[in-house]
Amino acid sequence: MSDAAAMRWRWREETDVPSATGVVGCGAVARALFAKAHAAAIACEGRQATVPWQVTAHQDLLLLTGPADALPWVAGARYAAPRADAPTLWLPTLQRPDIALDLLAAAIARRYPQKPLLLWPDPAQLVPLHRLLPADTAVLARIAAHWDAS
Repeated sequence: MSDAAAMRWRWREETDVPSATGVVGCGAVARALFAKAHAAAIACEGRQATVPWQVTAHQDLLLLTGPADALPWVAGARYAAPRADAPTLWLPTLQRPDIALDLLAAAIARRYPQKPLLLWPDPAQLVPLHRLLPADTAVLARIAAHWDAS
């Protein structure tokens, strides 16, 4: 059994809400967030501007990272950010585990060496963020192709 699995903890409300550095969508919300990112990427491409976000995705989740004031809003999306006491562990801005984050991050790092990681409560998952890419039309097309193939 891994150290992280042996630790018992629950999610609780965050009392010191950090500034968001990412926005997360799961399921249908991921698709809506993708549509917003794709429209923005096309607009940036037309103006020869740089997209302000980086992206990672898997079949049921999409995460865009960037400055808080540049993150898009989509109904049902939730925001994420790392914490000062565990900078390699990204969490929802409104929730946190009820144990010391530095100890949890260390336990997770023993099993999952990629850094940073997004620890997400619902659906429960641990998502590596070390391969974030610019959210341009080419990268978003690869995500769409992956989603369409599944």
